[in-house]
Amino acid sequence: MLVFLGYFLAFLGLVMLAVALFIWKQGDADFYFDVEKRSKLVLDSATSDSMTFSFRLPFRNRGSQQGTMMDVFARPWLPCEQYSSAELTTKVTAASSPRDDGYWEAALFPDDKIDNDVAIISLHFNAQGKDIRQAMARMVDLPLNIVYQVIGRTDWYMAKVLLELPLEEFQQAILNSDAQKLEA
Repeated sequence: MLVFLGYFLAFLGLVMLAVALFIWKQGDADFYFDVEKRSKLVLDSATSDSMTFSFRLPFRNRGSQQGTMMDVFARPWLPCEQYSSAELTTKVTAASSPRDDGYWEAALFPDDKIDNDVAIISLHFNAQGKDIRQAMARMVDLPLNIVYQVIGRTDWYMAKVLLELPLEEFQQAILNSDAQKLEA
């Protein structure tokens, strides 16, 4: 009887191991923001006291399962001790489901069998009644974290990717916009 119980317990252990290996092999969602392929900054709009820039950042689910990306936001590393000439607010939206209110609409993204999607990141600088061109002349390189929450087969997790927007790119976006206005 004890031998039968031993064989039965060994069999149960093998079944549990097989189920665990099957689940492990299924994989999970694994989102990736491709910082190397981000677009250059573009000046979208400008007034006397504000400027809005944007860029596109491709992302994809390189995992083997679908996943939901939630709560995506941009966190600038721009303390007032470093740059106090203008207030910066950010918005992030997916190109596949764009929104104007700064809210990332949670969406289910398939695994890597489809093309990349693109996050559109907007940066709005407000000089609060002062001259925005003078404020942007004092701009510095901008480190920016893209923070996102992922829900897949396993427990949800938060991750972030750091990218840096160099001062020269802000200046070039302003120059390009000025040149386009002259041509028009």
